[in-house]
Amino acid sequence: MLKITLLLSLLLCPLITYAGSSFRLSNGDLVLKDMSKIEILDKLGTPILKDVQSLGIDTGGNVKVGKKVETWSYKLKGSIGGEYLVSITFQGDKVIDIASEQKKN
Repeated sequence: MLKITLLLSLLLCPLITYAGSSFRLSNGDLVLKDMSKIEILDKLGTPILKDVQSLGIDTGGNVKVGKKVETWSYKLKGSIGGEYLVSITFQGDKVIDIASEQKKN
């Protein structure tokens, strides 16, 4: 029994990780980590909000920008019904994170 449980855990582990890196739209299309900005614009259109954050380090008066991330926000219908607030975070041209929260009626 332990072997079966361990085997199932190993098989499902990639799916669990992958599920946090995607959002399925009501039409069945997927928004995935590593997609480009052009792909996101093509699938979802113009976001309702764009936010840019620069993370930097102050080294005694000289602020150095270490990383810049951009987050696009959408209101989308999900594949399991309902509306979701979806935030897609980019570093450079690639999606690095997708977060969603179902809207409360």
